[in-house]
Amino acid sequence: MRTFQHKVTLNDLGGIIVFAFGAFVCLWNRTNIVMVILGFILIAVTLRAVDRSTHTSYTLTDDGLLLVKTGRIGQARHVPLADVQSVGKRPFAFHLGHYVVIELRDGSVVSVQPENVESFLSALEKRLEKKESKA
Repeated sequence: MRTFQHKVTLNDLGGIIVFAFGAFVCLWNRTNIVMVILGFILIAVTLRAVDRSTHTSYTLTDDGLLLVKTGRIGQARHVPLADVQSVGKRPFAFHLGHYVVIELRDGSVVSVQPENVESFLSALEKRLEKKESKA
């Protein structure tokens, strides 16, 4: 079993800052009940964004699964490696980094942002080769 952590990007940090600032402004200017409710909703969104940025992990298991856990609050997604059709490395907007796109046989796509993209790709390709040699 091999676990990779999520890479926190400028987009993640920017979203957290914008949501936190919005919550602060809404609760500071509580002129009516709508602003207070919106402030508490933005606090919940901010906490979810922080949780997702800091606690997301990608685990390659020994039984041929990729577990994508999106924070403590989010549900884990189980991706069987037998269903993987192609794996690619793509750049972020403005080429600020890279992420991995995994295309499955049913046409769905899973994108992951591991801290070390090259190591993740290497480990994933080893597991895929091992699955192909057994089949």
